[in-house]
Amino acid sequence: MKKILQGFIFLSMVFIITACSKDTVPVTIGNISFSFDEKVWTIVKNVVNEPLEFADKDDNKLSLNVSQESTYQHPMAMISFIESLISENDGFEVFLEPKEITVNGTKWYEYGYIYKNGSSTYKVYQRYYGKYYNAASITYTSTPELYDSGYDEVLKFMSDIKVEEVANEENELKAKELLVGEWDLDGKGYLVLSQDGRYEWFSDASMDNDNKHYGTYGCDVENSNMDMAEGDGLYLVLFPETLVVNGIADTSLQYKTDYLISLDGDESDGYQMVNLSSYTLFNITKQ
Repeated sequence: MKKILQGFIFLSMVFIITACSKDTVPVTIGNISFSFDEKVWTIVKNVVNEPLEFADKDDNKLSLNVSQESTYQHPMAMISFIESLISENDGFEVFLEPKEITVNGTKWYEYGYIYKNGSSTYKVYQRYYGKYYNAASITYTSTPELYDSGYDEVLKFMSDIKVEEVANEENELKAKELLVGEWDLDGKGYLVLSQDGRYEWFSDASMDNDNKHYGTYGCDVENSNMDMAEGDGLYLVLFPETLVVNGIADTSLQYKTDYLISLDGDESDGYQMVNLSSYTLFNITKQ
């Protein structure tokens, strides 16, 4: 994760510790806030632009990551990335499949796995949040023997976390002024974007419902991390839910795909759109 929003946390926590209650310490990082019990948890790492880390008396670890990214986030994409890294380790085993949960009105995904690193075995429980450009993860790392000793306090810690949603609705409405409608992708499909944030990507202009993928989408008219000012282009992200091939549905898809659309040229001649992962180029024309 990039741009971890932990600037000034040390100074703010020093003030809070001296000004608040004896045991419970409130903390705010980016759009995340929580309180922790300093009788249970000790801060063992507090470095700007790195995860904030805690430990308990058994050396069980909690690590909190908060960031603002250059593309829209999805918790399952974050989990998929972590799993692709950790699954290479010996003894990798998922003991808790990813599952959506609600914490203080905010959707998170929880996930748990075991893995070996050298002669040591670790048991890990994680929660992931991702919406718009904002991402957060909190990781509990222990050993199989000590995992239960800290688990109840971990749940208390995680259950206190509150998220202030940082929305992007105004920019999305601006982007939809151009995006909503039907787009011919010049032999690479036929994309329909609806005002309600749903999309359908058909195999061709016949719009055959037996051959398409569909889901939700997000969009923006500017992106400073990509040096895209309003008027230069549009950011489009698709969150696929289902792929249908010859009438058979499959849900095993990428969790998100990011695109940039250049606004050079005009609508009648079409625009160019690039997939930010594969760099596949599309010539797109609004119908």
